[in-house]
Amino acid sequence: MPIDRKAVLDRLKQFDFSGLFTQELGWDWHKGALTVSVDSTDLQLQAIAQKRGMAAYHLPVSANCHIPDYSLRRKIEHQVAKAAHEHLIIFTDPARTTQIWQWVKREPGKPAACREHQLHHHQSGEALIQKLQVIAFTLDEEENLTLPDVTRRARAGFDVERVTKKFYDQFQKEHAVFLKFITGITEIADHE
Repeated sequence: MPIDRKAVLDRLKQFDFSGLFTQELGWDWHKGALTVSVDSTDLQLQAIAQKRGMAAYHLPVSANCHIPDYSLRRKIEHQVAKAAHEHLIIFTDPARTTQIWQWVKREPGKPAACREHQLHHHQSGEALIQKLQVIAFTLDEEENLTLPDVTRRARAGFDVERVTKKFYDQFQKEHAVFLKFITGITEIADHE
């Protein structure tokens, strides 16, 4: 489904995850909170949206704290999986400069494979928008949509080969160098 990239980017920059999922990606409302206990600490995740049983949660880190490290994020994910087997978790810092999007690939007979995407405030967000576009749904899809359909789309969006990320990172560097050669265009959006 084609999405309104500007609207998606605006919601990402505003940390408006509920609006992002329900208004831009076609997910359904999912309100409430999920409390999980990790290392004797209770953490409260905010339910953002759901689609056919796949839930999206937000874990905003409280003031004077940092986003949990990878091993702690995995422990949190393991606890969340007990309540919603298929899910996404968005971890954010108190300064609202960093988002870590986490999705876990589950396949029978294989260990769970965690896929994360980090978005920092100075980044364009294009790589994340490309992933989100894959998990956007239209009204026409609603009638026959199932949880396996949603998880298949999540896999297509978030289980991207490292080569793709490497290519995109290199592209970003080349793009930045190329922009220095462009002169005479004063409008930033046109220049980029």
